[in-house]
Amino acid sequence: MTTTNTPQNHQKPRQLERPKQAAQYLKIARSTLWHWAKTRHDFPKPIKAGGKTTLFDLTAINAWLDAQQEG
Repeated sequence: MTTTNTPQNHQKPRQLERPKQAAQYLKIARSTLWHWAKTRHDFPKPIKAGGKTTLFDLTAINAWLDAQQEG
């Protein structure tokens, strides 16, 4: 797990995970994670952290899950 802290904007620290771990967290296949990222306009987009490194923000995914339960 990668956590970044951004004290200047006083937001919660972001939990950044590789696609495999993000899919495991959601209990879905990696292919489903990528499908959601590409087709669901409200799903948190992946973050490019380097040439071959992509991360998903679990804090944003948790907020998305909460919004799904409310709506």
